[in-house]
Amino acid sequence: MNLDDVKESALMALDTLRANKLRSSLTILGVSVGVVTIIFMVSIIQGLNRAFADQIESLGSNTIFVAKFEPSFGRPPGPDEIHRKDLTMDDAEALRREAPSIAGVSPIHRMIAATARYQDKQTDTPILFGVTPYYEFVHTQYVANGRFISEIDMQDRSNVCVLGVDVMRALFPYENAIDKELRINGNPYRVIGVMEPLGNFFGQSRDNSIFMPITTFDKYYPDRPFPEVVFFIIVRPQSRAHVKTAIDEITDILRRRRRVPPNAPNNFGISSQDSLLDVYNQLTGATALVLTAISFVALMIGGIGVMNIMLVAVTERTREIGLRKALGARRMRILMQFVIEAVLLASFGGAIGVALGYCASWIGQFLTFPAEVPLWAVALGIGVSCGVGLVAGIYPAWRASRLDPAVALRDE
Repeated sequence: MNLDDVKESALMALDTLRANKLRSSLTILGVSVGVVTIIFMVSIIQGLNRAFADQIESLGSNTIFVAKFEPSFGRPPGPDEIHRKDLTMDDAEALRREAPSIAGVSPIHRMIAATARYQDKQTDTPILFGVTPYYEFVHTQYVANGRFISEIDMQDRSNVCVLGVDVMRALFPYENAIDKELRINGNPYRVIGVMEPLGNFFGQSRDNSIFMPITTFDKYYPDRPFPEVVFFIIVRPQSRAHVKTAIDEITDILRRRRRVPPNAPNNFGISSQDSLLDVYNQLTGATALVLTAISFVALMIGGIGVMNIMLVAVTERTREIGLRKALGARRMRILMQFVIEAVLLASFGGAIGVALGYCASWIGQFLTFPAEVPLWAVALGIGVSCGVGLVAGIYPAWRASRLDPAVALRDE
């Protein structure tokens, strides 16, 4: 069978589709629903993956997170993690001193909520951080006005603070915050700086923050329990290439300092961008599997519709098939005509499904919902729909090619 025969079969299939518009439209609709499901499912997963990666990237391209808890999303720490020995400032100093792959270490105390007040203005939602002067370098986050916390502030345990943009706007909407005195949880502090805008992290503003020397934090909030106060260490390796080596060095140092037996698991957690993405992908893998199963069920239903319509077409065109075979048409020509017709039906449905899925993802982006349609998903939608048409059309086409011309011509 040459290319001209294929073209002729395709034109005949198009004529048949045009002659049965309603039936063809219903068949196309069934395939379109399946392809829309695939495209929308892929766009949601890809969009969420991209949004999550961007959020992690915003914390710093090479950052390593060290805490007594295992890295997780949406899972609270278990009782064994909560009762683990806390990390300390001495641990952070040991990492800075003993790990050659590390460029900087930033120990942090975090209090979930603090009350800040200036004159008649008050905000009750800021997150309070006790930090060191290394914070700016390790996090690549810098002050926009004023200065950051210094070694002298640390030594003197000074009552000074640096405000996030949201806190500054809440307390000092019409005046410069630098050198003003405010109260944090009832204690007086002098504002020495305002951070540059940092944006959001999973819907939570990173600008709704107050930074103070970690020694001052310890002066006012010693021995506060979890979850009111959490201590963790952020590490910046020498470069992206040093991340794996830095994690190995951190693990070795902390296991020695915390006296972990040789065959025992770590009693602390270490995570990098890659490990956080791995945890996230594990959590979303089950969701992706369920959505994929739903998509293929929808496509299977569309394929059953294509097969039924093609079987009806074979029955209706029995005399036509008998006449063509009586005039010399070969079995392969008859088979290809019906297979091409089925593939065209499904591919039209696939194209419409891709267009509708793309529109749905665009609407999602317009509504600030993370959705992204990669080119491979478009190719997948078209390819799968053609595959469905091919599989669903083979049996009706084979049945048509096997008709006896003498019996077919007698069909009423």
